[in-house]
Amino acid sequence: MKLTTNLELGKYFTFELSKQMPIHNWFYYKEGFAPQVVEWAIKQGVIGSWPVASGQMLIANSQKLLLDPFCGCGTSMLTAKGAGLNAIGFDISPIAVLASQVKCENYDKNEIEGIRKFLDISKLPEANFDWQFELFSPRAVFPRSNYNALLSLRQAIDTVENGKIRNLLLLTLVSIIPQVGIFIKDGGVLRIDKRKHAMPTKEAFRRKLKNMIYDLEKHAVVGEVPEISQGDARAMQVADNSIDIIVTSPPYLNNVDYTKVYGLELSLMFLDKSITKQIRGESVRSFITSNVPPDSVPPEIGDAGIKVPVIGNYFSDLEKTLIEIKRVLKTGSACYLIIGNSVVYGLQIFVDELLAEMAERLGMQTEIIVGAERVADVKPRRVKIRESIVVIRKTGL
Repeated sequence: MKLTTNLELGKYFTFELSKQMPIHNWFYYKEGFAPQVVEWAIKQGVIGSWPVASGQMLIANSQKLLLDPFCGCGTSMLTAKGAGLNAIGFDISPIAVLASQVKCENYDKNEIEGIRKFLDISKLPEANFDWQFELFSPRAVFPRSNYNALLSLRQAIDTVENGKIRNLLLLTLVSIIPQVGIFIKDGGVLRIDKRKHAMPTKEAFRRKLKNMIYDLEKHAVVGEVPEISQGDARAMQVADNSIDIIVTSPPYLNNVDYTKVYGLELSLMFLDKSITKQIRGESVRSFITSNVPPDSVPPEIGDAGIKVPVIGNYFSDLEKTLIEIKRVLKTGSACYLIIGNSVVYGLQIFVDELLAEMAERLGMQTEIIVGAERVADVKPRRVKIRESIVVIRKTGL
């Protein structure tokens, strides 16, 4: 494998830049990446040259097809739409699928006016249901008035007939949950913080919706709407040899259980406390507390995959993903996979190198581009780890 360094790319490996960008910032997704890294990958993998001024996207060949099988909050989907590419995305998490679909839809003037009507929420009937969450009662983390307003809004949104409007309003509602509660998302857990100021629900909802309407009127991304659905990267519903480029970022091997971090949003979206457990059972096994013995361990992983079950399970799942990547890519096309290395129970895991070795065993060419170096505070020591793009190219061999 070839290993190079491009530390300019590292600033695009987080969601920070997206927080300031219209439409991209509709749903805060800490684990996301910035659209600039997708633009970079499209330049490398599809267009080949960038004969435009800095900061401008070249309109690519619309017949080209981009895939993101871990599409998260839709950064690659929205960027592909703006670049003139057709795109397919899926994610195991329904909250990610909702965010991606809403951000990538086209909305006409009548639909925007239908959305605008929901700014008048001064009088809402009391909800006739309760809200339950797997880990604790949501009543414990919201002021009573905020809790009641969340439920009243959720009930009112259910009455909207237009599916696109209903989904946008639902995304608006779940996106404000962290603002209106007295909890914080602390790494891989939710933690009550009674010192935190909780914004009134109706004020937060109106403010968020006004910003989204403004974005639709001033910053709409015009193009073909990507196909986005719930799906599993280990068993893609995608035709063989059909994809021109893949840009994606699988879950990192760490202690973040996304079904818990976004569990309040999921449970309010579905009004079903069991949804988090269901999605957890279907997800890539990436979080450290997962200790089910692995069904198989790729040979590159060695004894670590047996001694620490989550390591074996994680790479077993990603091996299935790599096999699918090879199947769906066209010959000569590449996958740009953003990943971070890890420290698990004192073991430093070079995830990028192991994935590259696995891909080469499967008959693909690889290159690792190191974009960022960070320090993991794993007591009693601090360990330098890196984040990289693993470029995986399907050859004709």
